[in-house]
Amino acid sequence: IYAYIFENIRSVQLEALLLSLMSIMVLVLVKELNEKFQRNIKVVLPIDLVLIIATSIACYYADMEYMYGVEVVGHIPEGLPSPKTPPLNVLPEVVIEAFGLALVGYVASLALAQGSAKKFKYTVDDNQEFLAHGLSNAISSFFFCIPSAAAMGRTALLYSTGARTQVACLISCVLVLVVIYAVGPMLYWLPM
Repeated sequence: IYAYIFENIRSVQLEALLLSLMSIMVLVLVKELNEKFQRNIKVVLPIDLVLIIATSIACYYADMEYMYGVEVVGHIPEGLPSPKTPPLNVLPEVVIEAFGLALVGYVASLALAQGSAKKFKYTVDDNQEFLAHGLSNAISSFFFCIPSAAAMGRTALLYSTGARTQVACLISCVLVLVVIYAVGPMLYWLPM
């Protein structure tokens, strides 16, 4: 991988590299400061969101897409796609990989659920988790979604905010729908 990097170092876009390095430095610095002053700060600064907004505004006003060739996200379709039956003719080609992916997703989700159950002293029904995981992925396949599974980062975020019920997930879903229907066009200028 290092050989590839150094062979193609001349094709690196300096503006995009500098924007990326500045963003990484800001993320690391603010995360460190948040951890250091966590006891004194009541509200943690959502630096990820601030950085997305700041870089989008910078790309828009500096016209980085055309002046410097910085790639931006571009047009994001609004709304949800209409449901369609997934193409079943590709099933024989992907069944082994799909099974492996489903197994890993289920095991990761179950492990996080059991970890949460230990931490907050409740029980987890493995069969119910299996059914929920299967149904959520089967239904989402009609909208051509990527396979879903629990995420450690999201779970840790929910712990840190004090979320204890499914209402937190409902709020997340509403926020995602707001982004899909309203905020999507504003992300046109987000650098890639």
